[in-house]
Amino acid sequence: MVELREIRIGLGVNTGVDSGMGIVPSLYIPNGGVPGVNNATEQLANDQFDSDVYAVFGSIDWDLTETLTAGFALRYDKEKRKAKSLVPTVAQGATSQYINCGLTDPYVPFTDPINPGLCPDVNPSGEFTPRSMDFDEWQPKVTLNWEILPTLTTYASYGVGFKSGGFNNQGSQATVDKWINSVPGIVSGEFTPVGVQDDYRKETSDSFEIGIKSQINDYALRWEAAYYHVEVDDMQFFEFIVGPFGLLRVVENVDSVEIDGIELSGSWAPNEMLSFFAGANWIDSEIKGNSVRPDTVGNKSPYTPDWTFNAGGEMSIPISSGLNVIGSLDFTGIGETWFHVVQNQERPVGAAGGFTNGDYGLTQRDDYWLANLRLGLGGANWTVVAYGRNIGDEEWLQEVLPAPEFGGTFTHPGTLSRWGIEATYNF
Repeated sequence: MVELREIRIGLGVNTGVDSGMGIVPSLYIPNGGVPGVNNATEQLANDQFDSDVYAVFGSIDWDLTETLTAGFALRYDKEKRKAKSLVPTVAQGATSQYINCGLTDPYVPFTDPINPGLCPDVNPSGEFTPRSMDFDEWQPKVTLNWEILPTLTTYASYGVGFKSGGFNNQGSQATVDKWINSVPGIVSGEFTPVGVQDDYRKETSDSFEIGIKSQINDYALRWEAAYYHVEVDDMQFFEFIVGPFGLLRVVENVDSVEIDGIELSGSWAPNEMLSFFAGANWIDSEIKGNSVRPDTVGNKSPYTPDWTFNAGGEMSIPISSGLNVIGSLDFTGIGETWFHVVQNQERPVGAAGGFTNGDYGLTQRDDYWLANLRLGLGGANWTVVAYGRNIGDEEWLQEVLPAPEFGGTFTHPGTLSRWGIEATYNF
C-alpha cells in the first residue's frame, strides 16, 4: 500500500505594544518609525512549514507449524520538510524594549530587528535562509505466536517506530540564548544551558514485547499478561517557553529514553446477561541522555503516567419479551504524571528585569480516579439511557502546560460530573 500527503502549516507568535487602543488581529503591524502606532509589533516569530509525505507498507503471515505462526511487516516513510520565515527582515521593533542586539545601549527605539535571530552577532547576513531537510526510516515489525494449548497462547514481537523531524520557528535558538542561557546562574555554571535549536531530529523507537493469553470455559473467561521494553532515540518533547520576549513553542529532542512496563487484563462473562473486565499497566521510565537539558538525566519520561487502571461491567437483563434493562459501570485510574523533563528541580528562567528560578516541581499531575454510569431500557432497535460521567465529581487535570516563568502552569481542567439522557433508534 502507498500513501501520499502534502501538508502546509503556518505558525506565528508576536508581541505587540499596547498603546491603549485595543488589539489588532494581525501578526505584523509595522510602526513606520513613528511612536504610538496602534498595537505595533515589537517581536515576531512567523514561519511557513511545508511537508511532502510518502509511505509504502505491507505485511505477510505464514504458518511455520500447526501451532507456530510468524508475521513480518515493513513500512518505509519519507518526509520532505521545508520552512520559510515570513518575518520582515527590514522591520524594526516598535520600542526595542525586548530585543537589543547590542548595537545600542541603552535601548533606542526603532533600531533593532523584531526577531533575535536577525541580530548581526548571530546572523551577519541579516536575513533568514529558507530551510529544507529530508527525514526517512525503514520500520520493520516481526511477530511470533505459539499456541501451547488450544486455550493458551504465547507471543513475542519486535518493531521500530518513527516520527519525522522538522523545524521550529527561526530565531528560537537565538531567543533562548539571549533570555535563558545568558542569565547569571547558567553563565556561572550553576545550571546547564538549554540547548534549543531552530530544527529538531527525527524520533525512532525500538519496542520489544512478550506476553501470554488464555481463554477458559468456552471463552467466557479471558486473561492476558505482557512485558514490554521500549528504547526511544531523540524523543520529541514539546515545550512552551515564556519570557519578556513573549512566547515560544518549540520541539526539543531528548537523546535517549527507556520505558519498561507490565500489562495485565482480563474479562469474564458468567452468562449472556453480565460481563466484567479489568486491566492495569505499570510503567517505569527513565531519561538516559538529554543534551538539551543535561541535568534532567535520571528523570522520568514526560507525559508517561506511573500506572493506569480500568475496570467495569455491563448488563443486559430481559424483563419482558423484547425489552431489556441495560447498564454499565466503569472505573478509570491514572497515576502520577510529569509534563516536563525537568522535575522536582529549580531552573533559571527569563523574567522582566533579569531572571528568577522557576519551580518545575509544579509540573506533576496527581493521580486521579473517574467513574461513569449508564442505566436504561433497550428494545430490538432502540435504547433510552440515563448516563453520568465522572459521577464522583472528581477534580482532575486533563493536561498541564508548564510555565515556571509565571510561577506555575497553564492547566486544562478535566470535565466535572455530567448527567444526561440519550436515546437511539436504528432504522
